Amino acid sequence: MNQPVESIAEQKSVYLRDFEHAPARDGEPEWLTALRRRGIEAFERRGFPHSKEESWRKTRLSQVANTHYTVQPAAGEASVLAGYRPAVEAGPCLVFLDGRFDAERSRWAELPAGVTAAPLSELDGAAATAVENHLGTLAPVDEHPFAALNTAFVQDVMVIHAARGSLSETPISVVFASSDSEEQAVYPRLLVVVESGAELRVVEQHVGGGANYLSCPVTELVAADGAILDYYRVQEPGDAARQLGTVSTRAGKDAAVRMHTLAAGGQLSRTDIYADLDGTGADVELNGLYLTEGRQFCDHHTWVSHNTEHTTSRQVFKGVLDGRSETVFDGLVKVAEGAQKTDAQQENRNLLMSKMALAHSNPRLEIYADDVKCSHGSTTGQLDKEALFYLRSRGVGPADAKSMLVFAFANEMLEPIKVSGLHDYERGLLFRRLPGDETVREVV
Repeated sequence: MNQPVESIAEQKSVYLRDFEHAPARDGEPEWLTALRRRGIEAFERRGFPHSKEESWRKTRLSQVANTHYTVQPAAGEASVLAGYRPAVEAGPCLVFLDGRFDAERSRWAELPAGVTAAPLSELDGAAATAVENHLGTLAPVDEHPFAALNTAFVQDVMVIHAARGSLSETPISVVFASSDSEEQAVYPRLLVVVESGAELRVVEQHVGGGANYLSCPVTELVAADGAILDYYRVQEPGDAARQLGTVSTRAGKDAAVRMHTLAAGGQLSRTDIYADLDGTGADVELNGLYLTEGRQFCDHHTWVSHNTEHTTSRQVFKGVLDGRSETVFDGLVKVAEGAQKTDAQQENRNLLMSKMALAHSNPRLEIYADDVKCSHGSTTGQLDKEALFYLRSRGVGPADAKSMLVFAFANEMLEPIKVSGLHDYERGLLFRRLPGDETVREVV
């Protein structure tokens, strides 16, 4: 229920009371209970971000701060899953509804040797040990209020563990679905650990109904020395949803993390991405596409830290904005002292389909080493009039001409996708945003 907040302290105490009155978690390991306590204490200290904080000043948080979102005692109706299509049709797909594992709706398939995928509640052995060693070590629990809330209230953790030297070309899919429960809070959590020399592909998908709900997903990706991780994230929250999440990754020596995100939905969405390149030869790619319309607000913040020498990062984020939508891209590349031979590139490009759409772009560099190659750039504009004229002069209708140019702009972000089926799925999301989608489908 909506309720005005007299002060930040007043609002924080609501979540503290929820935490203190939460049902007992019998059998939960002591380390996880301690981690939960760390989360709620961090939120109590931090509170909701203030509009004067530089990294939050453009994010519209008043609705979130003035609404008491609560964890439901049980998962809601699964109607949201009735008509949804998994982003990937092949391979294992583990489904969570309102933060709780749903074994009945999950799709089971044989996993490669050395790869484990299961909720924390069902783990034991090496995978369980990996969780204890890594959960909460990458997520900014002490600084990020929504990562703190997730840590305090998470219902279950999806864990994917690839043992040393294992190889998995078949992607492992995880679907986090939110039901149509008004003003509920959902805290999805994913931990991926790829041990030395292993290779893994993971697809994380978020879907939701039309209710006003709050989703605070937290994802932690560990790539040990020589590991290769391809990570794909598809965000389709409901039209009235608020989704505020974090993705954190750490790349060891000669490790490669390739991350692709697509954001298409939600009244308010923000994804904060943290990448630490900790080993010599580490390579991280961050690619993102966001599609907004109506009065949607979509925010991406990235922090890429080159902490040692001979590391490489590439960032390309593109946005297609329509209606009165508003987007933010704020990216920081930080090169530590002594991190010589760093090679970092950062680019943000926005295409405005409406005169009322607004894109904020702020790529930044912070460099403390002198032998580096770093660049950043940003462009925001409307469709090229000469290109439109060219297509129109050859008999292409106005809607189809616009759609072709938008498709060409956005499809560049989809071409590198290596997972069979995911490329077509994301193209479908893009097609549905185009006024001449049928014509474009025929052409491409």
